[in-house]
Parts: sequence; structure tokens; C-alpha cells
Amino acid sequence: MGWYGVHIVICDDESIFLEYFKELLVRDSFEKGLDITVTAYTCGEELLAAYDERLVSDMDILFLDIRMGGMDGLEAAKILREKGCGCLIIFLTSLEEYARVGYEVKAFRYLLKEQVDRELGRVMDACCLELGTEDYFVFSYERRSYQVRKQDILYFESRKRLVFLYTASGQYRFYQKLDVLEEQLSGSGFLRCHRSFLVQERYVRSWKENVLWLENGTEIPISRTYEKAVNRRLMLRME
Repeated sequence: MGWYGVHIVICDDESIFLEYFKELLVRDSFEKGLDITVTAYTCGEELLAAYDERLVSDMDILFLDIRMGGMDGLEAAKILREKGCGCLIIFLTSLEEYARVGYEVKAFRYLLKEQVDRELGRVMDACCLELGTEDYFVFSYERRSYQVRKQDILYFESRKRLVFLYTASGQYRFYQKLDVLEEQLSGSGFLRCHRSFLVQERYVRSWKENVLWLENGTEIPISRTYEKAVNRRLMLRME
């Protein structure tokens, strides 16, 4: 399983926290190069109804508030487990003592709301390992197979029939058309800026009309063909 449309569900009755947490999830997934879908609910009853209607039966990770009005998170989790839901459950709580409950529903982790901004990344890393969802780019060259984590790729450069893959620690080469590669990596955070270059969007530090710079100082050309699309994508990212 790769990080392709991983379904994350949040259930919390505090609307302000809910929106804040969604923003943190999107930011963390962007930094990791993860492709996620986020669905949110404001009570346990709503979550269970959605599960019964098969709207969230494919969820991979559930962030579930323990203390909610009406049905609490523990009760909702027990019912989900009885229905055969096998997703990873991370309980959201504001109280330290609640970190001792949840063994009955096989809770995967606990996340204190006061620490969510600094602990979410660590929890998502743990989910990644548990689900076996590290996303690798796999290719072959001269009868040898290679795999490189997509989040480690800085950019690709096409030179005639060869494509060069650059990471912070080195480079690789393989045969492929960049158009095919662009399609293959669609949704993984890569940006086409030139007929010969495909860059990892999150490593772009700055840009102007005909050039962009990566965080390591590498300068990549932007062709007129892609100038408007690049500017639109990067401006959207800045916002």
C-alpha cells in the first residue's frame, strides 16, 4: 500500500479545533509528500451513521475525540470495532489521565490537544510505519532495480532518452520519457516547469519568471510554456 489517497477521518465536537487540526494535517502531509483525503465529523453518532452508509468504511486513520457531547469517543470506537472496522484509532484528548484508557478498542496512539502542533508529525510517522505506507519511486537501470523515497527526490532532469533523478545525497539515472514520468507521479507533489525538468514542489524556495531555486540552492529553468502554471501552483502553495 502506498500513500495514494489515504483516507483520514477526524471526529471532534469543537469546530475551531477541528478546522485547526485539518490545517495541521494538510500541512504535515504536504511536507511529507503524502497524498491524503480528510473527512470530518462533529459527533460519534454522525461518524457511525457515515460508517454504516459506507462513506468512511475505507478509512485508514481515525482521529477521535474522547470527550464529546452525546456519544463519547470510547463508545464510538467500541461500536466501530464490533462492526469490524480495522483502522488505526488515535484518541484526541485534553486530559493526561485518558492516556490510560482505550486498550479495549486497540487504540494505536493518544494525542493531547495541547501538544497537537508539535506531536502530529511524530504520530503520522508512526501511522506510516504501521500501515507500511512509505511511498517509493521504483525504477531500473542496467538490469538493476532501485527504489527511492519520493519525499527524498529533489527533481528529475531529462537528457535525450535518459532521466536523471536527484536527491540530497546523490543521483540516479534510468530510461523514461518525462511526459510519462509526470503522469506517473501525478498527485505526488511534483511540478513540471520545463520540458526537461520535473521538480518536487515542496523543495522550491523561491522563483521568478524564468527560473526557480530549490532549498539546496539548485537553479532550475522555467520555460514560457509552463510559466503561468508554475506561478499559479506556487502562489496557491504560498497562500
